[in-house]
Amino acid sequence: MPHDQDLAAAYELIYTVAAGKDYQREAYDITDLIRRRNPAADSLLDVACGTGLHLSHFRHSFAHVEGLELAEPMRKAAADRLDGVAVHVGDMRDFRLTRTFSAVTCLFSSIGYARSVQELNQTLLCLAAHLEPGGVLVLEPWFTPSQWISGPVDTGTAADGRRHLTRMCVSRNAGTTSTLTMHYLLGEPDTGIRHWSEEHTLTLFTDEQYRSAIRQAGLRDVQWIPGAHDRRPRISAVKRRWARPS
Repeated sequence: MPHDQDLAAAYELIYTVAAGKDYQREAYDITDLIRRRNPAADSLLDVACGTGLHLSHFRHSFAHVEGLELAEPMRKAAADRLDGVAVHVGDMRDFRLTRTFSAVTCLFSSIGYARSVQELNQTLLCLAAHLEPGGVLVLEPWFTPSQWISGPVDTGTAADGRRHLTRMCVSRNAGTTSTLTMHYLLGEPDTGIRHWSEEHTLTLFTDEQYRSAIRQAGLRDVQWIPGAHDRRPRISAVKRRWARPS
């Protein structure tokens, strides 16, 4: 098994260097989307925040931000990066914080870790419960069954001047369950080369299952925005405000 710092370092090297994921630009675009739907938005909760790379930019656009992460190595890396920002340990399917937010985000297909339609519905209810009335949810879904392509092997290499990383990933599915098996080699001058593997299981929900979960959570005005780099969209919705008494 890798050291905790290896997991966080490998994650960041693969996505920021090898894949060229632009967290700053994504955070800017998501902030713009939130403000167009709720101009007064001043607080944000990033659920399944990973190592806090999106939050490191959100914190400059909102008066108050917090994060939630289940994997302790990722949560610790986020807390170390975001001095003064609360990064809670918690599962997106069942968590309870002491406040609500103007915006809640669940990005980078983390919603796919819900293992069933029931868990998807429960997750959306939990996310919506942490929104203020009029607050905005931004969700980036995993692939749908019709989008999924099983079998390809993906490789990535990255280096930051000291650490060198290679990752190889193979994907497959059984019904609506997709599995990604990843092997890592991480080399450093002082510690040599370390190898470990991970398996990630994500559910291939349909568009209608996402729509139904969003409706059941009391969200409205749903928008589907085409993704920039692949076929996965970005979904936004607004929490209903309580009707005024007649």
